[in-house]
Amino acid sequence: MDILFSHERLSDFLLVEEFLINNRLLIDAADVDATYPCHLVNYSLYSEEEFFCLLDRNIVSYLIEMVKGRELHEDFDKSKCFRLAAGLQAFLNAADITSEPGLSYNEYMEHAGAEVADKELAVFRSADNLDANIYLDIALSKRNSIPADTVKHFHAGEIVSLDMPERIKHFEFNIVVVKKALTLKAEGISDYQVMHKLLDWLFEEYVFTSPAYHFLSIYFSSKRVSGMIKSDSYASVRNASWDLCLLQQWTSLASKEDGRRWLLATMDDAIKKTASLMLMKQDESQADYFQRIEGEYAKMWGRKDGNGKSLLKKYIWFIENVTSSTRHANRKENQTESYMLDLRKRIDDEFREKVLA
Repeated sequence: MDILFSHERLSDFLLVEEFLINNRLLIDAADVDATYPCHLVNYSLYSEEEFFCLLDRNIVSYLIEMVKGRELHEDFDKSKCFRLAAGLQAFLNAADITSEPGLSYNEYMEHAGAEVADKELAVFRSADNLDANIYLDIALSKRNSIPADTVKHFHAGEIVSLDMPERIKHFEFNIVVVKKALTLKAEGISDYQVMHKLLDWLFEEYVFTSPAYHFLSIYFSSKRVSGMIKSDSYASVRNASWDLCLLQQWTSLASKEDGRRWLLATMDDAIKKTASLMLMKQDESQADYFQRIEGEYAKMWGRKDGNGKSLLKKYIWFIENVTSSTRHANRKENQTESYMLDLRKRIDDEFREKVLA
């Protein structure tokens, strides 16, 4: 369905734009903190570009529940997440942005199995192809459910065509770093020492995964976001690692020069904060980026005692020496599957012994 800027519901879309901006729901890898992705008119300025949006698992789940017939509470605050998801989907449809559920179904398969995940993905395709006017009505509390007769049905079978090995590789890289960090913490050292030791270990033995490092720099700081890692359990660690995998997939897609522009839609504050730390803005030099991160680290780790500055100095040194031949991961004899498998097993054994025991 085409919705032009002269459409009679333009005023409704302006309200949706406010929802997206106020909740920082839609972000662009070129500038995570910018609001321009939330303005419908901007997409007419880039008609030669093809826009895609990676959705996090929660947004996918809200859309699926609605298209299955969930009746929403009339009170906006009590159904806020669903109505925000509806507003987002109406906006994406109007701007001709393709929704992509991404890793949601890899994560979902862990709990429900491939067959159920495949059926859910077919339901998502139904949600993705719903009339944008219905989503607008839901977002603005003009209706509380989606009529069953407006839903198009799609066949299952899409899961089998997904690129699973690449996505699982991203997951494995990140979960090892999370396990190592929690294992270091179990040794009884301070959160600040955990981050220093983690950087030492990453340099000496492993590959640098930007999402995991910056996520953990927030988690162990005074600015931790609630619910980042709910507990030391395997389930919590895996849930956090799927969030990191989403960031890894998004930045990987956004970095490709294939004519596609990738946005990310998420309600998760930890994901947004991590993205802001790990990505340079389009108009930033590397010096500007490090200056911005220094300010953030000062808030997170303290300006008075110099902890933030010290940690940033170590991070910058790492980045400048990431290709050093002294790193185990850069040595030819260690760039093998067996090296990584042995390392992952060792870290998992340590995690079980020191954290889960």
